[in-house]
This record gives sequence, structure tokens and C-alpha cells, in this order.
Amino acid sequence: MAENLENKVNENEEQIEITVERKLVALYTLQQIDSKIDKIRIVRGELPLEVQDLEDEIVGLQTRIENYNNELQRLATSISNYKIEMKEAAELIKKYEEQQNNVRNNREYDSLSKEIEFQSCNIQLAEKKAKECSVKTNDIKLALEETRVRLNERSNDLELKQSELKSIIAETEKEEEDLVELSKKSEQLIEDRLLVAYKRIRKSARNGLAVVHIERDACGGCFNKIPPQHQLDIRMHKKIIVCEYCGRILVDEDIIDQYNSQNN
Repeated sequence: MAENLENKVNENEEQIEITVERKLVALYTLQQIDSKIDKIRIVRGELPLEVQDLEDEIVGLQTRIENYNNELQRLATSISNYKIEMKEAAELIKKYEEQQNNVRNNREYDSLSKEIEFQSCNIQLAEKKAKECSVKTNDIKLALEETRVRLNERSNDLELKQSELKSIIAETEKEEEDLVELSKKSEQLIEDRLLVAYKRIRKSARNGLAVVHIERDACGGCFNKIPPQHQLDIRMHKKIIVCEYCGRILVDEDIIDQYNSQNN
């Protein structure tokens, strides 16, 4: 009876060992898949952001050009109105000067003189405002031309970047889709608690490595030395061991061998 009990305990320990091994192999497998996805996205680099920035800049330049054109139209209307004011004022001056020849007294003459002076001031003011509008028009035309040149340059840059991005995506899109699908399937083999921990570690890790193997008695992520007892625990596969310095999940060569045997 004691022997049967001992055998049962041994079987339970073996089952625990196998279970932890499978968890470690599953985690290492998921890490390898996710690392391949990372490499593809690194090759793509900053291009998507560069394309988005160029698109945003082009929209801004187009809006600026539209505003410049609206302002030019407004200034042209203002100049036209000022010219009409000057013409009307000149006609009134001519009219008042003719009336001065037929006045009956000095009071009427002085009144007409004031009207003539007032209209002359209107002409001077309109001329000044028209000149100011002309100066603004020239400045805006220069700015408009510069903006159009800039828009043309950025449009060409966007076309090149989009072509480059499209080429990279075409080369890697199918591979990335397959790997993403494979990653999702691999996640289903890992219990939720471990998967949450894996993703948390991976998110905080600079290189996206949440599962690393021991290299020269050190953590493959932060390269700090691992105490001999911890190395022994890792090789025993009795429980999930994490690096006490960086928090990454640690695996030994045996787990890597099992992964390689499954994927060769």
C-alpha cells in the first residue's frame, strides 16, 4: 500500500513536471512567433508614421492655399470697392466745383468747398487703403507660391513614401498575417494568468522579449548572473521561474530543444 502511494506521488510529480514543461514550451513558442512579427514591423520602421505626417502636412498646406486664395479674393474685392469710392468721390468733386461757379453767396461757396475737401480726404484714404491691400496681395502671392512649391515637394515625398511602404507591406503582409494568426492560436494553449503576465512583461521590455533562455549563466534579457540554485530550479521545470532583476520568464536549453524538435 505504501509502495502504491509512493508510485502515485511520483506520477503526480511527473505530471506537474510535464505540465510546467508544456507551459514553458508554449510560452517560448509564442515568444518566437511574436519576435518574428516584431522583426517584420521593425523592417517597416517609421514609414507608416512618416506617411501619416506627410498626409497631415499636405492637408494643412492645402487648407493654407485655400485660405490664401480666399484672402486674395477678398483683397481684390476691397481694391475694386476703393477704386469705385475714388471714382464716385472724384465725380462729386467735379460736381461741387461746377456748383461753385453758380453760388449766390460765400456761405454756399464755403459749404461746397468743405464738401470738396471731404471728398478729397475720402480719395486719399481710399488710395491709402487700396495701396495697403496691394502690398498685402503681393505678400500673399509670394507666400502662396512658396506654399504651392512646398505642397508639390511634400506630395512627391508622400508618393515615394507610399510606394516604399506599399512595397514593404506587399513583401511582408502575407507572412505577418500568418504569424499573427499563429500567435493567436498559440495564445489559446496558454492559461489566461500566464498569458496576461507574458503580455505585461513583453509590453514593458524594451526589445519585446518576455521569455528568454539562460546564456553563460546569465539572463538572456538583462544579462545579470543567475544564482546556481535558480538555474537548477529552472532546469527542474517544477515551476515558472522569472529573472529577479528584469522579471522575464527564464527557460533552459532543454525547452529550446523541445521547441526546435517540434518546429523542424
